[in-house]
Amino acid sequence: MKILVVGRGWTGKKVFNELVKRGHIVTYCSHKDALNEATEGGYEWVVNCAGMTGSPNVDACELQREETAEANAIFPALLLDACKQGWAKLAHFSSGCIYQGEITHVNEDPNYFGSIYSVTKGVSDLYLKDRALVFRIRMPFTGLNEKKNYLTKVMNYAKTGKLIDSGQNSLTDLDEAVRVACDLIEKGETGPVNLVNEGSVNMHELVELMGLDNVQWFTEEEFKAATLAARSTCTIPAHPAMRPVREALAEAIAKMKQ
Repeated sequence: MKILVVGRGWTGKKVFNELVKRGHIVTYCSHKDALNEATEGGYEWVVNCAGMTGSPNVDACELQREETAEANAIFPALLLDACKQGWAKLAHFSSGCIYQGEITHVNEDPNYFGSIYSVTKGVSDLYLKDRALVFRIRMPFTGLNEKKNYLTKVMNYAKTGKLIDSGQNSLTDLDEAVRVACDLIEKGETGPVNLVNEGSVNMHELVELMGLDNVQWFTEEEFKAATLAARSTCTIPAHPAMRPVREALAEAIAKMKQ
């Protein structure tokens, strides 16, 4: 198939490499060139991996609210229109951070609005979920010491600051999620898909799995004072192709220690 991957970030690079490995004809572009390319390029699929996540975390989005809204809410809608003009199907990477608490069904509407990141991701998720193949990922991790790897972030925060345990969370093995996403694209699937691993962990459990020592912990009041945006805490039902989270974490942690 002829496929356009939009977004030159962490997820976009992984999706591009996986699709190339599978023998597809893949073009890779930034969001700046995406609308024209999706309209005129003659693609069967457009995969949107672009978006504003904030660096080093979602607090940065609170300082760039207009840019976050444009990237996470407005651009995906414009890209869908471009895909319609170019007769292409759209796959879109969304976020599980649009939820709070225990979510029991993949079609539940967003219920978390504590940050500009979650609000804007929720807007595009609602708009696209019946019109595109929407992939929700959450706190993505890998077995490599990569800047955006959730395990790397936890390790760095444990060394230089404090951690917070707000409850059980769903997580995503990103390399596994990319493989499953590409499987679903090849099958021509539609609708929302939760590409999180089965089950959940809390921060104390994760610290134990990672073997971190002498960790300092925020109280809830301290964490609120130290951050700009509230954080989502949620569990969402995993797609059946995703393996148990503890199995995925154990493999990734072991790989990082090699």
